[in-house]
Amino acid sequence: MRNRTRMVLASVIGGAVACALVSGAHALWSVNGVEATSSMLVGDVSFAANPEADTTQATYSSAGEAVDVTLPGTALITVLDQTGIAPDPVIWRFQARGFGQGITGIDFDVAVTSQVATDGTVIDISDGFAGENTLLSFSTIKVYPAAAGGDCSAVPDTPEDADGENVHVYDGDAHELQAAGAYADGETVQDWCVAMNYNLDPDGTYLNTVSATGAGEDGSELTALTEWTSAIGFPPSLNALGEYVNSAESTGTGQDGTETSGSSLWSSVIYPDPSNEPDIVISLDPAVTNVNPDVETGDTFVKN
Repeated sequence: MRNRTRMVLASVIGGAVACALVSGAHALWSVNGVEATSSMLVGDVSFAANPEADTTQATYSSAGEAVDVTLPGTALITVLDQTGIAPDPVIWRFQARGFGQGITGIDFDVAVTSQVATDGTVIDISDGFAGENTLLSFSTIKVYPAAAGGDCSAVPDTPEDADGENVHVYDGDAHELQAAGAYADGETVQDWCVAMNYNLDPDGTYLNTVSATGAGEDGSELTALTEWTSAIGFPPSLNALGEYVNSAESTGTGQDGTETSGSSLWSSVIYPDPSNEPDIVISLDPAVTNVNPDVETGDTFVKN
């Protein structure tokens, strides 16, 4: 990730006039002189993110700060509906959008930062490891840019050095949204994918064996043998909390005074409620690029 400074709004010399012309979805970026001079306006930029294609939920960066999109826990628990061996992942999408006018452009970093429980508890997962006993701790999510047309079918391979991590981000460092100087009278929109899988190993294998024997006219015999296996998997679930055992006994007395008795036992396995799965926060941190190679990428620029 880049080292960043935060954006400073141009507020002197024409700053008030410029602010009146820009909506809250945009920001004014400035160059600061090394002497005691006023800031100089260098561009109108915008950056936002929204879940899936719902622009009504777009969160805009007002001062160069990171913005978040939230993958709901209710979306993650749909991995429990996966069936079969090596099923297709469940796909969730979000968008990054923005522009940089003039000689500027927009890059951004993507990171999965935390889980937020229903009671407000925040679990830091920036190291790639989910909170214990959450559904995510038994699953894997992969965050990656969509292909042309928003296609999410090309799910990246899990890194060989993953070491049990539950969260993987691909091409998330300094990802280009709009090249510097390439503003085309409108915002650029990028689709991103989140592929979700429950880490379900097969519960066992079923061995099949077939043999055949044939006799020739001369009385000779030929025998062939083949074997194949089928992987057996049950629907995924969270780890059971325990077993609830029920018992019942009854005794009856007949008209002749004889007594009979009977007993029965049955049990139920108790599982956690997956509807309490924490939400997952994905953070997108923008920075402005510049066609001038002497201007460092960031939120505030220093004029030498």
